[in-house]
Amino acid sequence: MKKFLLLILCLAISGLTFSQNEKGRKTLEEVEVSPPEFMGVQSATLYFNSDKTIGASLLSEYVKNRVEYPAADIEAFREGKEIVRFTVQPDGSLTNFKVVNSVSASIDGEVINALKSTDGMWKPGYNNENIVPMDKEFSMVFKLMETNDLMTKATVQFKRGNKLLLIKERPKRALQHFDQGLVYVPDSKPLLFLRGLTRYQLGDDEGACRDWNRIKSLGGIEADGWVENYCEMPGYAEMMEIINE
Repeated sequence: MKKFLLLILCLAISGLTFSQNEKGRKTLEEVEVSPPEFMGVQSATLYFNSDKTIGASLLSEYVKNRVEYPAADIEAFREGKEIVRFTVQPDGSLTNFKVVNSVSASIDGEVINALKSTDGMWKPGYNNENIVPMDKEFSMVFKLMETNDLMTKATVQFKRGNKLLLIKERPKRALQHFDQGLVYVPDSKPLLFLRGLTRYQLGDDEGACRDWNRIKSLGGIEADGWVENYCEMPGYAEMMEIINE
């Protein structure tokens, strides 16, 4: 177990770079996909603009101006990165709101309400030349001025979770720290990697698959040699199968 802990801590320090395993990938016919774009209130001024970063920054500014940091969350020092997924329909309306990463229930409501007010302000997504419903994700950081940066907070939770999982063998306690770390940095592959294994050990196969599929959506992982180091950990083989399929 100590060998596992040392390896994971080294990966955390180095940044743990992952990439999708290309082995066995089939060649598919090229498909031209154009994701939905937020056009803003003055949609005509952006409709023919090829710089897609403008729409993203415009949406961030729009939501920022309509969201308040709830007083209760400020008092409780609740911080993190809120991520909400929704579907942009062919007519530009928005449906299927789902919180991917929650800082708090009140912040969930603030962000979703702001996003709902953009209904009809979207250019829909295209699959080749066909307008189709398409998912979109929006993220917003909630951070108080006087506290440590979110990455520092996530690293503390990562190390505490490692110790509890790999040395003290207390997965339930470890899961609490991985959960909190991912509130701060929800796209951290090392945290997702270990939380998935922890969930698997606790019998939460569905939760483990969500974490592993999230890694896959972020680019997967590399280094097949890791199997030799982690094959003794319950759930690792299943994770590799899901990510590489």
